Amino acid sequence: MKRSFLYRALLLTTLVMSAVFCEAQFPGGRPPGGRPPGGRPPGGRPPFGDNRGDWNQNQNNTPIKQKKKVRAGDTFTVVGLLRDAKTGEFLPYVNLAVLDSIDSTFVKGGISDINGRFELTEVPQGAFLLRVSAIGYENFVKPFHVSNNTDLGTLNLQSGMISLGEVTVSAERPIYAMDGEKLVYNVTEDPSIQTGTTEDALQNAPGVEVDVEGNITLRGVSSVEIWINDKPSKLTEENLKTYLQTLPANAIARIETITNPSAKYATDAEAVINIVTSAHIKSNQFVSFGVNGSNQPFVSPWVSYMWKKEKLSINLFASGRYSDRLNTVEGWEMTRQKTDTEGVYDTVWYKTSSQNEDNRRISGNFFANVDYEIDSMSDISVDAGGFYNNSKNYSSRLEDWEFYIPVDSVSSYSIGDTTRGQSGFGHFGVDYTKKFDEKGHNLRIGVNSRISKNASKQWYNRFYDVYKDRDENRYLLTDQFNYGVSLDARYNRPYSDDGELSYGLRADHQQHNNDYQRYYSNDGGLNYDSIDVLRTYHFNGSETSVNADVNWTHRWGGFTLSTGVGGGGDRVFYDYISEMPFADRNTLFFWNVRPSIHLTYRTEDMHNFKLNYSLRMSHPDEDQISTYRRYGEQSYSTGNPNGLKNGFTHNMEAGWQKFFDSFGNVGVEAYGSLSTNLIDDLRESEYDEYLNDFVTYTVPYNLGSSWRYGTSVNMTYRPSGFFNVRLFANLYNYGYRWNGETNEKWSYSIRINAWAKIFNQLQLTASANYRSPTIGLMSESKARYYLNIGARSDFFKRRLSVFINVQDIFNWGAKIGSGSSNTNPLYLSDSTRKMLNSRYISAGITLRFGKMELEQRAKEGDTEAGDSL
Repeated sequence: MKRSFLYRALLLTTLVMSAVFCEAQFPGGRPPGGRPPGGRPPGGRPPFGDNRGDWNQNQNNTPIKQKKKVRAGDTFTVVGLLRDAKTGEFLPYVNLAVLDSIDSTFVKGGISDINGRFELTEVPQGAFLLRVSAIGYENFVKPFHVSNNTDLGTLNLQSGMISLGEVTVSAERPIYAMDGEKLVYNVTEDPSIQTGTTEDALQNAPGVEVDVEGNITLRGVSSVEIWINDKPSKLTEENLKTYLQTLPANAIARIETITNPSAKYATDAEAVINIVTSAHIKSNQFVSFGVNGSNQPFVSPWVSYMWKKEKLSINLFASGRYSDRLNTVEGWEMTRQKTDTEGVYDTVWYKTSSQNEDNRRISGNFFANVDYEIDSMSDISVDAGGFYNNSKNYSSRLEDWEFYIPVDSVSSYSIGDTTRGQSGFGHFGVDYTKKFDEKGHNLRIGVNSRISKNASKQWYNRFYDVYKDRDENRYLLTDQFNYGVSLDARYNRPYSDDGELSYGLRADHQQHNNDYQRYYSNDGGLNYDSIDVLRTYHFNGSETSVNADVNWTHRWGGFTLSTGVGGGGDRVFYDYISEMPFADRNTLFFWNVRPSIHLTYRTEDMHNFKLNYSLRMSHPDEDQISTYRRYGEQSYSTGNPNGLKNGFTHNMEAGWQKFFDSFGNVGVEAYGSLSTNLIDDLRESEYDEYLNDFVTYTVPYNLGSSWRYGTSVNMTYRPSGFFNVRLFANLYNYGYRWNGETNEKWSYSIRINAWAKIFNQLQLTASANYRSPTIGLMSESKARYYLNIGARSDFFKRRLSVFINVQDIFNWGAKIGSGSSNTNPLYLSDSTRKMLNSRYISAGITLRFGKMELEQRAKEGDTEAGDSL
């Protein structure tokens, strides 16, 4: 079959993106001296079997006798020929990678020449896997052993469909890769994170930060939407944190960060993080189980099972977890009021506090995925899962108050707080794919449902040193029930070999039914029979959204242009039911439009460039709109009574990524965003008529304008398959203009990860991270940093693995901690949170049974020891 020029151009420009560290042996397209007819060396192909490594063809097409005695450090040459299994046609320009058979780490790479022949030099002695991937063919993996120069003979590749818009070449996957608007972190290719949780893996994704409370930012942006397997997670904030802390890192295939989402994502967020866990596996079965623990303390047993036969595959995973986390929080607060003199304030009150926390948790999760190939043109996938969490939190706090207005006075009290909670989340989804041809013409439809239940009981006791008549005993019951269902459909229609149109539709409905019952005691905590009317309420709410998008993609040689527009509408209903006069009920409608354009360029020598722009619209949430007051102890939060406007954000990025044959990769990005009417919370203070005291309150405002611009650098140095160092650094300026005042600050973060394998047995890891202080609306977050080290070793051909890690080896989380401060001149505060068991030693053991080639696709247990600051 004759290949067209356009098809060869597509082969070259697509394959070089994935061939990050490959060493092409024949840059001219043919080995010196040409290839003998039939692709065999003179004298015929060497015999196979026990003596298959005795003979090999060198670059001069001369048969050579191999060394009889192998010495330590010797390297050898591996050759072979690639053909189409059906037509017998030679396959040129195909990427190949030699992987370590124990942990699948990269050893050597290459590309077949124009006649389909490949030659991989300097391959060390040992057992390996040869991984081959070509456009239009199924991935091919062949185990082999090297003790001398080796001829693998003719390898026949089976044809298989890869759509034009989703070409992926996995013969050699770098840890980090650029794919259009996405920066991909291939978790399965990163041995240094295989003993971690999903939260730990997120920390390794370029630009991602996870703070002490589990809050996620991407390149300094907190408006981040988490997707799971190409769909919005729709998890509540607390349920999402639990999910990320209990799912193990090696249950993840990759993490995709999209800092400038195109129209097809249909999101109000400034950034998207997509966590991909699903993966197709080869035939046979595989089971693994283990237990991990630490002196934090932490313990986690887990089990994983995979099975596939012909058209049906099943993947099951379950784990449990117990952890105990100790924290301390120290801080101070001050409220002030304006005077007749500009810039001069009178202090209303000043408070210092000290708090100890003990957070204990028992949790578990379950995941099941079933894939069935209906026929060669259609398949269906069913996934279900969920998690359960049981927590007990104890805290004790001491507070000292100094009042200056209306009269000078002093007050001190202690607070004891016990909270017991249970939460659960479940999801069920069905996805159907129909292919109309083998060129990318397809239809995908998915229906997904989710349900969550959170219930807690809290006992709150406050005892005054002097004013005993003000002692409080309160009992708080919380019951939250949420469910949702979504429909996703995408139709891809190539109109030529170089372009396609894509149409998407997403409909989503969420329902909330939350009850907050608050009681207080009149007899010192013996009976809680009096209703706290101020803090008791019931919330009913729902949100329904429909969004559609159209995207056009076209390729000219190494250039790819993708442009699209999306739009839709949201209906938001809320009803705060309360006996207080500020009960609130309303129905709101919002609309949005999201144009985007992305341009990328790839060169044959592995340069990758991108330039993109998008406009994002965002609307306020119901709690930012409603004037209902949600009271805490001495504070409350409410929506903006004057109303909030939709926000607009213009985003632009430019980036360059270079992949080197023997070095690794280097990438640089420059980015900028300009926003108007973005919403942020401001904490202030006032005299409250219901509490009959001065309190702090939080209210959202539209910022007049805000901006963020900076640059990021990511680099991987990988001189061999047994050592790599990764660096990510981000420098940016964030500022805002509000009420005629301007505030801005330069911030930066840097992260370094190192991995090494010594004696072909022991793996060593180290990671260091530093994030400088950052600012928000009249607030500032403190710096955060840590250093971790670890070791892992495999035995009995990786049937048994053990590891040991040391987290935060200098105990910075306990000695220095992290925190935040408020810079509003009317409300000043500073707090520092420290984790007492921030430094700890963890260890674990894993047992594996079944076909080891499937192990990389299996989901394994949470081998990170516990929580981190």
